[in-house]
Amino acid sequence: MAEGKKYSGYGYHGGGRPKSEVPIKKFSVSANLCDYELIKAEAEKQGLSISRYLILAGLEKIKNN
Repeated sequence: MAEGKKYSGYGYHGGGRPKSEVPIKKFSVSANLCDYELIKAEAEKQGLSISRYLILAGLEKIKNN
């Protein structure tokens, strides 16, 4: 007797968020609390996540060189 998958979602191996079509690279950034709060506030003001804000700031710096 063939049974389908018993579990779905995060509760089993291979479950969870589907893979993105675009490869993603994760990295971390260390900052002192003062710098972090300034970056967080500016990202929120622009309606961006901290990650997206930092990526856009870095790309802008590259384009201006």
